[in-house]
Amino acid sequence: MTAEHSRQGLWDELRGVYHTYDANSYGKPIPKEPWSDRMRGEGEQFARVLFGMPTLAVMMFRLRNWLVAHDVPLLPYVCELIATGTWRVTIGRPVEIGPALVIPHGHVVIDGVVKIGSDCVINPWVTIGLSGSRRWGFDQRGPIIGDRVHVGTGAKVLGPITVGDDVRIGANAVVIDDVPSGATVVGAPARVVRDKPPEWPR
Repeated sequence: MTAEHSRQGLWDELRGVYHTYDANSYGKPIPKEPWSDRMRGEGEQFARVLFGMPTLAVMMFRLRNWLVAHDVPLLPYVCELIATGTWRVTIGRPVEIGPALVIPHGHVVIDGVVKIGSDCVINPWVTIGLSGSRRWGFDQRGPIIGDRVHVGTGAKVLGPITVGDDVRIGANAVVIDDVPSGATVVGAPARVVRDKPPEWPR
């Protein structure tokens, strides 16, 4: 891979983070005319997406991974400090996360050897990582989470488990066992209450 392709890959990732949050923002439609109103609207939208949502924290995660992969010293720590200091988002270095991640409000901890798929939503006060349970002993493996998974506020997803695609994890659930694709789980410990995704009206 050439340096040019590598830089383009990083730029694409950062741009993808911004567009993901832009698509999930709640701002008013930007007027097309007159020109001054359109510029004002775009400026307000840019500020809302970049500073009113944890967009910067996810960008710092992507940038940190790129810096680590290219053996850049010190700057990865700066990225981690920015993410933690601004939105209280802590993501460990072994963590792999697919595109289109949305963390709506910060206060998230993800650590251990964790893999998360694409188009996932992780709400505030969520912990994803190691269990610390004697059931497995000391194990650096965390969960493997599929695509389009929605993790509710305050949930814990712990240990070397597998969470399938299109899963919804309820608020304050404690997930310590495998979850099949399409299921909805609630409770502590979490139990399946629905075995297929809810059908939302279009």
